[in-house]
Amino acid sequence: MTEFDYQWKNIPSKFIKHNEGRINEFIRYTGVDNLSGCTCLDAGCGSGRYSYAMERLGGIVESFDISPEAVKKCPGAYVFDIMYLAPNAVYDFVFCWGVLHHLEHPYEGFKKVASQVKPSGMLHIMVYHKDTQRKYETQRCQWKTMTKKKRISLCRKSENPHGLWDALNPKYNHGFTEQEVEGWFVTNGFKNIRLIKKYNINMNGVKI
Repeated sequence: MTEFDYQWKNIPSKFIKHNEGRINEFIRYTGVDNLSGCTCLDAGCGSGRYSYAMERLGGIVESFDISPEAVKKCPGAYVFDIMYLAPNAVYDFVFCWGVLHHLEHPYEGFKKVASQVKPSGMLHIMVYHKDTQRKYETQRCQWKTMTKKKRISLCRKSENPHGLWDALNPKYNHGFTEQEVEGWFVTNGFKNIRLIKKYNINMNGVKI
């Protein structure tokens, strides 16, 4: 998908490099610090920063992303669209970070990734919180009128150019409440649902 290809090819950030920082982030966002022997799926892996973290924590990781430019940065990853996932409940841990809120129909995407989790396995997702997305509303309106040169200039002024581009450029940027997202988990047969972080909703649950 070209709207993400440009970002992954041209907008760098220290926050997507494969290093110890990504491992620490993964643990902080998920509450998971050991994946030894676990089969893992990174659904929408981007550059693979958290695929790297899962592997370092002992996981056997399969990764895919819709962007060909993204998967070039993630060894072993392949190009695939979440919406084409068929039910396949074989993974111990499924991770979907920053993807669902960019889909036209986020809940349908959630059902797709939830269908990959085996009984007693865990699903972890991160989606935008409705409250914390309000600060981007004006910028998103302005973004539509900007040339690419001005967009790049704006992002380069940010501490995290890649992250700002990701917040402004995609066609869809849905936001949710934690109650909405918890409802997704409950409806799809998960228990022990935990909200780990709220600014962006980091939530996981165990498949019944």
